[in-house]
Amino acid sequence: MAMRRNALELSDAFARVVQKQREAKKFSRAALAEKAGLHQTYIGLLESGKRSPNLDTAKAIATALGSSLAQMVADSERLQKQH
Repeated sequence: MAMRRNALELSDAFARVVQKQREAKKFSRAALAEKAGLHQTYIGLLESGKRSPNLDTAKAIATALGSSLAQMVADSERLQKQH
């Protein structure tokens, strides 16, 4: 059985959640990248939907934002259902 494609993919919703939380914390992309042990270009690619993080990277981003991966995924699912 084929899965129905949602208007907003979970990875795109996650990218929006990352950007929203980063901006709420007043972190630049560079600051978030440094806290997460990533390159700022990667954060930009993630936020623009050109990259999707693996679980370890997603957890590092969540931790850097002071959140849990579970909460960020839940927020992403909620956002996805709104679209």
